[in-house]
Amino acid sequence: MTTNLISDEDLFYSTILWDFLTINHSLEKVDLIFVLCSHDIRIARYAAELWNKNYSNLILFSGGLNFFTKSIFQTSEAEEFAKIAIEEGVNPASILIETESTNTGENILFSKNFLQNMKIYPKKIIAIQKPSMTRRVSLALSKQWPEVKFLISSPNYTLLQASHEFISLKLLINEIVGDFQRIIEYPRLGFQSATEIPIDATNAYNFLIKKGYILHLLNDKQTFV
Repeated sequence: MTTNLISDEDLFYSTILWDFLTINHSLEKVDLIFVLCSHDIRIARYAAELWNKNYSNLILFSGGLNFFTKSIFQTSEAEEFAKIAIEEGVNPASILIETESTNTGENILFSKNFLQNMKIYPKKIIAIQKPSMTRRVSLALSKQWPEVKFLISSPNYTLLQASHEFISLKLLINEIVGDFQRIIEYPRLGFQSATEIPIDATNAYNFLIKKGYILHLLNDKQTFV
């Protein structure tokens, strides 16, 4: 069986990477819901769901436009996500918007500065991203925002459910291969904490590179995306 010309073997190894890259913590009430925006609007709906369940009365959407989302959204990722959250019942007065960041590092740095300028100093935050970005986000936050307790979360969907109108499964596999590479490379650059990487994930990563899933790999001109 194949999915969009992706072999069962490719799916098998991609799922190993997906499972390693995905983490979810048990949630509790916090001072802020921090949404690192992306191409996946399900994240906005999930943030609204948590707000409606009273996990926090404040949401910060962080995200401008990057090379991919500039062809999807009319305005910044954060503004698009905020619109969706309001449609899902979130009070506009509960929403903060940071629109300049274009990558994960900027999401964190610009959001920290934004909150400080607003004289908002949360002690406990739920950080939300796509499932396959949650481990990267956790490692980056532990390095760059260690004074805050972060609970990491994402909507509950699998790799086979991850594609949507803006991105195909093949592109998603390219994305997770690149995300795995960043978990290897970024600690030495000081961008995120190091973590133990299981051998099966490394083997899956090497297999998928050999199969040509290299579109999201770092090059000499990329350092933090």
